[in-house]
Amino acid sequence: GGVDGGDEGQDLGVDPHVAHELGPLLFWMLADHVVEEIDYYAAKFVNNALVPFKVPDTFKPVVTWLMNRNSIASSRISSLPNILGQWRKPILKMVDSIPDIFKGKPPTVANRSTIIDVNELLNYEVRGLMSERILRNPNHPESTDWTNRLLSEAYGQPVCDTNDMTCFIDMCYTTVNKKHAFVINYWTIFGFMLDDYLDQIVMDDAGKQQICEWQQKYRTGKSDGKLGLDKMLVRTLEMNRQYLSPDQYDRHVREMVEWIGTYLTVNQTKYNADHQMLTYEQFWIQRATDSVAGCVYIFSELSVGLDAIEHGLTTDPIWISFNTAAAKQSILVNEVYSVKSEVPKGQAKYNYQYLIMWHEGYSAQEAVDHIVSEIHFQWELVLDFGQQLKEYGIPVLSAYVDEVVHEVKGNHFWSTICRRYSTDPKHSHYINTGE
Repeated sequence: GGVDGGDEGQDLGVDPHVAHELGPLLFWMLADHVVEEIDYYAAKFVNNALVPFKVPDTFKPVVTWLMNRNSIASSRISSLPNILGQWRKPILKMVDSIPDIFKGKPPTVANRSTIIDVNELLNYEVRGLMSERILRNPNHPESTDWTNRLLSEAYGQPVCDTNDMTCFIDMCYTTVNKKHAFVINYWTIFGFMLDDYLDQIVMDDAGKQQICEWQQKYRTGKSDGKLGLDKMLVRTLEMNRQYLSPDQYDRHVREMVEWIGTYLTVNQTKYNADHQMLTYEQFWIQRATDSVAGCVYIFSELSVGLDAIEHGLTTDPIWISFNTAAAKQSILVNEVYSVKSEVPKGQAKYNYQYLIMWHEGYSAQEAVDHIVSEIHFQWELVLDFGQQLKEYGIPVLSAYVDEVVHEVKGNHFWSTICRRYSTDPKHSHYINTGE
């Protein structure tokens, strides 16, 4: 046998091939058990550390087995590293990446015996989530002056960007083209201002009529309204027609009209009095539209000079999955950092933390900790699908991937510092326009 120099494993009646697999099998079974038991963030560290590890061929069947059985505890969201070069399958919709433990919860069932006090949402800290410091685009130091001027011209009096919305644009787009930067700046500021305006519309018959009127204005690019927003709408659409391709402009308008329409349901959810909560599926179907992320990434296309339809990307499942993951990661980040500013406005019920607290009986801190784990998962999806797009070998598409990754990082860092999400009484979520 093994002692007298015979074939290893022969005395035990074990096939030599199986014997050679046994050591790696036991090792990975032990690793699997450890990953299940140790803290989530330590588990992520271990997984990330394994990425550059060169796996011997005899390990591969075991690693495949581990990856397929989804060994991370069901209440966590993570994955083993992509050490076999296996790409993720497309995830086309935000609703498709809801954690298994959250799926199928009925809308009227909750683990809370009493109504949640929204002030509980003020009692948490963001743990296990670090943002990369992003600098403002150095090519356009006059960007804040652009914003102040366009707001003042639209509203007919001096108006300043008091909560520094311009910073979001500067941290999310890298374009060196001055005209493109101005077009992106104008639309984004208009988007922020329109969001704040629509937020405050009461959804009675008159309010619903207003929403429909704004949809029609955006379809036509025309308005005879007297508000500063009416002037901004006409001007931003004039510039968008000039600088976006016909396909980009068409996608932009469709995205915006759908987004405006979400206020018919979103505002009722934000201010609901009967505490009828959405299911997770309803929430993410709604958030996928009301985040207006599609428009954000159309301007990422403009920033790097990509015309997506030219390369057949607009229906490409990897392209869609990449943009979906980037958008959902950004939404989750905004949920974590914005909710404290929403509580005083009475809008906190339309928030992922609140939804999780309602359905799962979590504390605010437990809900945020869970969301942080989802943010990490979506970030992994962004990198995975982004790398798959780079494999297409299209230089301008690779530049687009880098631009969107930069936007995701920029949005994250901006969310941690912006005055718009501040709870300091001296900072307001809204800009005073005098209207």
